[in-house]
Amino acid sequence: MIAELIELHEQTRCSGKRCCIVSMDVDHLKRINDEHGHQVGDAVLAGVVHHHESQLRPQDKLFRYGGDEFLITLPGADLAAGHTVVTRIRESLAHNMPITDPLGTALRVTASFGLALPDAAVDVPECVARADQALILAKIAGRNRAILWDPSVTTSTRWRQLQVDKKLV
Repeated sequence: MIAELIELHEQTRCSGKRCCIVSMDVDHLKRINDEHGHQVGDAVLAGVVHHHESQLRPQDKLFRYGGDEFLITLPGADLAAGHTVVTRIRESLAHNMPITDPLGTALRVTASFGLALPDAAVDVPECVARADQALILAKIAGRNRAILWDPSVTTSTRWRQLQVDKKLV
């Protein structure tokens, strides 16, 4: 994943070629694990990966970033195009995820997304951190949504208040 991100960052820096970086988190996976068991949680993760891969182009990449968090690269996409792709994936996931618990009850699976563009002025970890910051804001704002990163995400009064609220929860 790191090698791919460094290469995409370098292409952005040298050629101005766009690439949207997306941080994605399965909503409430801990609750699914706690209520239905880890086998169901594992099935959710596998289903999400299969679902996303079926929705992405061959040049797009999906990486497991840790736990229930994934990183997606969308080469050639600016934030608007990335948002269109993510919205399609998010809505499809929420309506078409065929996961059931051991009793046969269908589970509704959703995901939250944060989108950012690589920036030649910052390093790869900071680019990923920006997508992560937007993801955190999407989760705090209610989950099952996509937020685009911009400088106000980390500097706004709203962001600071949401961080305080998150610590209180």
